[in-house]
Amino acid sequence: MSAMPGNEQLWERSAGPEANGVPLADWWRRAAAMVIDTAVLWIPLMFATHSMGRPGRIGVGLVVGTVYFSLLNGSGRGQTLGKMVWNIRVRSAATGGPLGPAKAAVRYIVPAALASPIPILGLFVWLTDGLWPLWDRRRQALHDKVAGSVVVAAS
Repeated sequence: MSAMPGNEQLWERSAGPEANGVPLADWWRRAAAMVIDTAVLWIPLMFATHSMGRPGRIGVGLVVGTVYFSLLNGSGRGQTLGKMVWNIRVRSAATGGPLGPAKAAVRYIVPAALASPIPILGLFVWLTDGLWPLWDRRRQALHDKVAGSVVVAAS
């Protein structure tokens, strides 16, 4: 006989937090999607910009990254290639609809501009921003708060 009423089990997961009726993405899915996006975007950029100086590499990286993340996260789908693999998407926190390219650009540029030019400070900014969803009740990173976005499960 079970001490749990009905069909409940100790290992069943309760419903997680939601945004506009859609479950928020787990942190590990966000992190795994970023690993894929990094491989897709930055590894080829390292080879393409290897002969440039540091300022040139940073500039090209900011421009290419801004275009990639703005167009894909800001689209109606709200998904980069990594987010497609892990079945998550970026949405407006206020409406639940698409974020739009301008806000998606802000979402990328704020942490990238802070992290790129100053190596030690950049690492601290990058780590803090990436880990923030672990303790935030809406699972938002700092760049999500700045852009007014959330990352949710794609249906």
